[in-house]
Amino acid sequence: MLLIAGGQADPSLHALAEAAQALGCPWVDLRVPTGSSPPFHWDLEADPSPDAPQPPSPPWGDGPPPRGAFIRQDVFAPLDDPRPEVSTRALGWYSAVQGWLLAHPEVRLFNRDITPVPFNKPAALLRARANGLRVPPTWVSNDAAQLAPRLSEACIAKPVAGGGLCQTLDEALQAAPRPVHGQPAFLAMPALVQPRLVAPELRIFVVGAQTFAFEVRSPSLDYRALQDADVQPVPVPSRAAQPLHALMREFRMDFGAADFKTDPDDGDLVFLELNTSPMFARFDAACGGALCHAMAEHLSSGA
Repeated sequence: MLLIAGGQADPSLHALAEAAQALGCPWVDLRVPTGSSPPFHWDLEADPSPDAPQPPSPPWGDGPPPRGAFIRQDVFAPLDDPRPEVSTRALGWYSAVQGWLLAHPEVRLFNRDITPVPFNKPAALLRARANGLRVPPTWVSNDAAQLAPRLSEACIAKPVAGGGLCQTLDEALQAAPRPVHGQPAFLAMPALVQPRLVAPELRIFVVGAQTFAFEVRSPSLDYRALQDADVQPVPVPSRAAQPLHALMREFRMDFGAADFKTDPDDGDLVFLELNTSPMFARFDAACGGALCHAMAEHLSSGA
């Protein structure tokens, strides 16, 4: 039994549900719709210990507990409705269901024992380099005076915590306040500043021991802005896959997607970041469903 939980409008969850169905794997739908809420009641006092003879009853209804689960916080409902209560509701559902799953180690999850390092981009870059991946020369800075000399280079700036779009360094520095009475100008927060790399861009998914690579081509600096990328499956480059698997073992991850771009001077692949909960519907469609098949099979193995 596989639990799929999150927002009803999430296309990645829809793709995973179709893969489970095709595998003949029973699955429970806990994709919460925007207009109504399913029941959820979890009595922690009555929750048996993991070694109890009777498995715990799930708090979302009747039936056996899942043997595997995939959960993602709903990001689509807040995009359609930006009211604070919509995002608060999405976080509340995610926290409640994830709490139950984390409290039950018998349920198979991706990245159950993940370390905190991959959630911090600068730290992850240094660990990627230590594991043999090439990373770009990177500054983490909000110092406009220090950054200004790099305007003569082709550089980009992106949020150090993620969640925002990539922009040119010139665009980022335009947001800096003007110096007043000789005082230095600082951006509101530090950014990751790196050389601008070029196509082809690669996204490499790791699902357990399996690896899937896709080339992503777009005329935009950040294809998420216009959703104008063309995605095609490509052979997995061993020079990137082997150190990536080593990095993910260090991070105690069994699922993720790493992004690479190309150095324009020598054509080498350069590691940019590791996504711990990536969107995957479009990539799954590009490879004929093989990605979600691997995900559903991994999570339901032993069920």
